[in-house]
Amino acid sequence: MFVSGDAEYRLNSVGRMSYLIGFFAAFLIGLSKTGVPGVGLASVAMMVYAFPGLEKQSSGAVLPLLILGDIFAVCYHTRDVHWKRLRGLFPPVLLGLIFGGYVLQRIDNTQVRVLLGGLIVALLIGDLIRSRLKWDALPKSRVFAWSMGLLAGFTTLIGNAAGPVMSVYMASQNLSKDRFMGTWCWFFFCVNLSKIPFMVGLVYPDLQMITLQTLRFDLAMIPAVVLGAIVGRRVYSLIPESRFVGLVLLLNVIPGIEMLVRPLL
Repeated sequence: MFVSGDAEYRLNSVGRMSYLIGFFAAFLIGLSKTGVPGVGLASVAMMVYAFPGLEKQSSGAVLPLLILGDIFAVCYHTRDVHWKRLRGLFPPVLLGLIFGGYVLQRIDNTQVRVLLGGLIVALLIGDLIRSRLKWDALPKSRVFAWSMGLLAGFTTLIGNAAGPVMSVYMASQNLSKDRFMGTWCWFFFCVNLSKIPFMVGLVYPDLQMITLQTLRFDLAMIPAVVLGAIVGRRVYSLIPESRFVGLVLLLNVIPGIEMLVRPLL
C-alpha cells in the first residue's frame, strides 16, 4: 500500500457526514455528465470536504464516479461528437497528464487547491480578454489547441478540474448545443479512462490515489450518479441553446474562485 499510515487511517474513519456530502457530490457528477457541464467542478470541490485533509485521495474517489457518469453521457450523445475538434487535443493532454503527476508528487493538499483555483480563474479571465479584444483567429490556431490540451491534462490529473479549461476551449469553437455536449462527453470519457494508470500508482508509484478504501466509498455513491444522470438528461432538454454556453462558463468559474480564496483565508 503506497498510502501513508496516517492517510490510510483517516480514509478508514470516513464518517456519515462524509457519505452525505459524497452522495450529493456524486449526484452532481451524474447531473453534469448528461445535463449541465460545469456543475461537475462543484462536485469535485465538494468531494474535498468529504475527505478532509485528504484532497489527493478525494481525486481518486471521484474518478470512478466520473467514468460511470461518462458512460451514461456517451450513450446519450453517441452521434453528436465532433472528432476533428478532439484529435488535436489528445497528444498535449497526455503530456499534461505526465507533468501533472510529476507536480502532484511534490505539492501538499492545500497547494493543490490554490494551484487549481488560480489556474481556473486565470484561464477564464484570459478568455474574457480574448473575447473582448475579438481575437477570433486564436481558437483556430494549433498553439491554442496545444495550450488547452496541456492545461486540460495537467488540471484533470491534479484535481479532476479540466472542466473550466474545456469550457473555454469548447465555447471558442462556436459549436451547437448538441455538438458541444457530445464532444465534451467523449473527450472526458477518453481522458478519464487514460487517468487510471496514473491514479492507481502504475506510472508514479508514490501517487496512489485510488485505493480499496476509496473504491468502497464509490460503491455507496453509485445510486447517486445514476439518479443524477437521469435528472440531468431532463434538465438538458430544458436549457435554451442560446444560453447553454454562457451557463457552462458561469458554473465553472464559481468553484474555481472558491478553491483559490478559501485556502488563502
